[in-house]
Amino acid sequence: MEKISGFIGTYTREKNGRAEGIYFFSFDPERGAVEDIRLAAEAVNPSWLCLGPSGKYLYSVNETGSFNGEDSGAVSAYKIRKDGGLELISQKKSRGIAPCHLAIDGRETLLICSNYSDGVLSVFRVLKDGGIDEACQVIKFSGKGPNPSRQNGPHAHSFWFDKKYSRGFACDLGTDRVMCYDIDRNNAAYLKPSGVPCYESSSGAGPRHLAFNPACEAVYLLNEINSTIEVLKPYPFEKIQTVPTLPGGFRGNNTAAAIRTSPDGNFVYASNRGHDSIAVFRVRDKEGSLEPVTVTESGGAAPRDFNPDPAGNFLLAANQDSDNLAVFRVDKNGRIEKTGEYPTPSPVCVVFSPAVP
Repeated sequence: MEKISGFIGTYTREKNGRAEGIYFFSFDPERGAVEDIRLAAEAVNPSWLCLGPSGKYLYSVNETGSFNGEDSGAVSAYKIRKDGGLELISQKKSRGIAPCHLAIDGRETLLICSNYSDGVLSVFRVLKDGGIDEACQVIKFSGKGPNPSRQNGPHAHSFWFDKKYSRGFACDLGTDRVMCYDIDRNNAAYLKPSGVPCYESSSGAGPRHLAFNPACEAVYLLNEINSTIEVLKPYPFEKIQTVPTLPGGFRGNNTAAAIRTSPDGNFVYASNRGHDSIAVFRVRDKEGSLEPVTVTESGGAAPRDFNPDPAGNFLLAANQDSDNLAVFRVDKNGRIEKTGEYPTPSPVCVVFSPAVP
C-alpha cells in the first residue's frame, strides 16, 4: 500500500505554543505508522488547515489579532511541493480577529474564513494559481447567548459547504445558531441568506462544528460548551436526537472540539478536551441517529482535532497540550485502540492529502 501524506496545523509562540509553523508527515496505512514529521513552512499560529480538492494547494489561517498593523488575523495560501514542503503563494488579512476555520468549495473557487473573536465570516476568491485575492465579502454576526463567560458576543467558529446542495452553513458559538447561506456565483456577494431558516441549538450549547454523513442525509452538530451532538434532519434542520460526548458520571470541566464521520458513514467520532478522550458512536438507522460505542482516552491532553485515514482503518489525534500525535486502529465495530504516539509540538489540526503532486 502506498504511503499517504498529510499536514499538521499548530500553535506557535504567539499563542503560547511550541511549534514553528505547519508540519508535513507521511503515514503508512499498512502499519499504521506516522513517519517523517518535519517542518513544511514557518508560519504564525496556523491553527486550521484546509486542502484544496485538487491536492495541489493548502490553505491556513493565521490565528492572531494583529496583521500588518491592523486588527485582523490572516489567511495564507500555499503550493504543495513534491517533497512535501510548502511554498507561500499569497497571504491576506482575514478581516476579523482570531480566524479559526477555513472551508473550500468543491470547485476550488471559494474559500470561507471564520473569525472567532468578533464573529466575522470573510469570503475569498481562489485564483487559478491557487492564491487568493483580498476578501470580496465580509459578513458580521450579531447577538449573544446566555453564557456570559463564553457568549458575550457572536463567535463565528466554522463554515461548511454542503456538497449535495448549493448551500453553506455557519456555526456561531456565541449565539447558539447555525445560519444557512445560498451560494451565488453570479454575484459579488457570494453568500446570500437562504430561505432556509437558521437553526437554534440548545440554549448555551455553543455550536462549534458540523459533520455530514456521506451515507445518509443526517447532519451532526457538535456543541462545544455543553459537550453534546445534535443529530439533525435537513432542510430546514430538525433535531431528531441529542447525545452527550462524555460518559455518564463525569463532573469535570470539558469542551468538545472536533467531530468526524468514518469514510463509510457508519460511525461518528467526537473529541473531548478536559476528559481528554474520543467518543465513538454507531449510526443505527437511515435517519442517522446514534448509539454510543465507547469513549477512549485520546493518548494525550486536549485532543483539539483528529482525522480518520482515507480508508477508515486508523485515526490520528492531535493532542495540543501534550505535544503529541496519537494513532488509533479502528476495528469493524468502530472501537479504537491506540497503537502509536509521535512527538509533535502543539498540534491542533491534522489533514490527509490526496497526494503530493
